[in-house]
Amino acid sequence: MPVSYIMILLLFVIVLLSAFAVNARLTCIRLKIQLTPDSKKLERLNSLLLPYGFQYDPASDYFYSTVHCWQRKYGYRRTYDSSAAALGIIFDSEPIYFDYNGRHWLIEFWKGQYGMSAGAEAGIYSVTDSSSQSDAPEKRHYKSISDSELFPIRISLFYKEQLIALCDKKHWWLTAFFLGRFYPPRTLTAKISITFPEYEMCNAYIEGLKRAGYASSDISRCLLTVTVLFGLPKTAQPALQQSITARLRLRINHLCCFLYRRLTRNYTSTLDKLEYLESLSPALLSMVLRFTRSQKRYNRYRPAKEAAYVHRKPFE
Repeated sequence: MPVSYIMILLLFVIVLLSAFAVNARLTCIRLKIQLTPDSKKLERLNSLLLPYGFQYDPASDYFYSTVHCWQRKYGYRRTYDSSAAALGIIFDSEPIYFDYNGRHWLIEFWKGQYGMSAGAEAGIYSVTDSSSQSDAPEKRHYKSISDSELFPIRISLFYKEQLIALCDKKHWWLTAFFLGRFYPPRTLTAKISITFPEYEMCNAYIEGLKRAGYASSDISRCLLTVTVLFGLPKTAQPALQQSITARLRLRINHLCCFLYRRLTRNYTSTLDKLEYLESLSPALLSMVLRFTRSQKRYNRYRPAKEAAYVHRKPFE
């Protein structure tokens, strides 16, 4: 038999054995996922997410921020929004500034595409009067509110006209993120309700909404609860969010969402999809959960003694 025929035969055998090995491995992974209870998968996923300040709600199929997440200690400033697009976070933002009880307050809304995830946020921050604080509201560094000041917040998130999320909790930073879904910012509308402790604060917030560009007809009030529909932003957006770079990152996000859905097409639940990706490679799991690891947005403003600290967990 000619040598060339022998080489072709050997190559065929190698390819056949490789295909058999891959199929056997995928079968083992599938059986493992089927035999593992969802409660165990959820427990494991949430233990991985907890150091990053997030948890997963299987009933609603979204990820949400915990009250005592690490992000809380860094507060918020407008510069964070300006740097978000460089990290693949393309969103609409709406900062609402107002003064009440000797403090400057910031209540901000966000909605859009966070890498391979899409969703919305609502955060509440404040800072006391200080000579070191700029008179310009957008230049102040606001602190997260304390446990005793948490506000009841409700977010009803719509994709076009379809309700996709409803979250309601006492919080300082309420969020809902859907993994593998591509929802550009302008396709999302968030109906945000906040209940205030006093009428004076409620009135100050409404005045802040009006200064931001909301008309009285855009604002609904019931006793101490104020509701506003966040669709097209009324305030100026960070320049980078309107740039060619942002449009390019949005296309990349779209492609990544498609690849995620394609790779995990044999599984229906997010828990099973993530179990499957981790079984293939922990690096894949790290990649799809990247939206939970937003340290880069804060590193520039961390105290030097804290900047050196880096979370190290299995999926990083």
